Amino acid sequence: MSEIQHSSRAHARLNASSSHRWMMCPPSVKLSEQFADKPSTYAEEGTFLHELCELKLHRYLGDMAPDLIEQQYAEHRDNDFYSDEAESVTDEYVAFCIETIEAVRSSCPDPLIMVEHRLDYSEYVPDGFGTGDLVIVADGVLEVIDFKGGRGVRVEAHRNSQLMLYGLGALLEFDPLYDIHTVRMTIVQPRLSNTSTYEMTADDLVRWAETDVRPKALLAYEGKGEFCAGEWCRFCKARYTCRKRSEYHMSLAERDFRHPDLLSDEEIADILPVAESLNSWVQDLLAYATQEAVDGKSWPGYKLVAGRTVRKYTSEAEVIKAATEAGYTDIYKTSLLGVGDLEKRLGRKKFNEVLGKFIIKPAGAPTLVPETDPRKPYSDAASDFNQ
Repeated sequence: MSEIQHSSRAHARLNASSSHRWMMCPPSVKLSEQFADKPSTYAEEGTFLHELCELKLHRYLGDMAPDLIEQQYAEHRDNDFYSDEAESVTDEYVAFCIETIEAVRSSCPDPLIMVEHRLDYSEYVPDGFGTGDLVIVADGVLEVIDFKGGRGVRVEAHRNSQLMLYGLGALLEFDPLYDIHTVRMTIVQPRLSNTSTYEMTADDLVRWAETDVRPKALLAYEGKGEFCAGEWCRFCKARYTCRKRSEYHMSLAERDFRHPDLLSDEEIADILPVAESLNSWVQDLLAYATQEAVDGKSWPGYKLVAGRTVRKYTSEAEVIKAATEAGYTDIYKTSLLGVGDLEKRLGRKKFNEVLGKFIIKPAGAPTLVPETDPRKPYSDAASDFNQ
């Protein structure tokens, strides 16, 4: 087996991971194609964790040369994303996989077990394919297990279109050989203590593919259909400037409420999810406008300034040495006190005298604000910090 490298793998235009979005808003696929991919730190960490999971499963299954596993494992330990938590999170996923494999083996001595297996569902989705983290086929039952490394959004297996497309691809490949009647799909999300399973018959899965997936996939592939905004916009590349999403959120902001001077509890309960959605849209819009300004675009009535920032030590070792030599030893909690706490402990004057040369205040990230904001434009403020 060659080197494990998830980031270099091809991705389908109508991929399973974004299927909820393209099924709800088919033309979003074509609209998104005019925006460049911008890999995030979260996505890069997710790729790293998947690779660690894969190595551990190959080690358990014994289907990969031990020296190659150890070589690649050593390389992963040198990765910036490697940590005790990364080990713990992937161990939890692998433990669940091993438990499932052993349970299957107890009733079927020779199941088919595949790690990171390519699954083709192009019979229903043009050029559609994906990769199943773990696929187990045995005596009429198909298991698909998917690892989620995120801690932000809880992902459930119930009617999860990504998992269902993976199950569909596996069913199309293996049903002729194994007469599969049940498809069991599981999400393991260790950081949220979430293990979620959804089960359906093979017939129901095919029926869903024929009646729901195929027509929407054809629309999405051809860039047709109606735009539709909702929570599925979260990871759309066009979400920053999509007109339909803007109209959707502006309509939320214009909702009418009854006229008494105070909002009722019921009205507040109605507003809360609206406010959450509006806030998400506004933050996306601000992030887009800020990045465009950083790249040189001028927004009428706005300017870039240095965002809020905090002081930090240039070297904790130098601070400890200087404070100790000055007779201050009570400078720890579980680690060195923060800048503000240590300043209070020593007093501002003595703090500046003893430690001032070890304190810096980095320039804040560029922040878009109205021109009336009293802060200096970003370029001027940043140069002040660098002097």
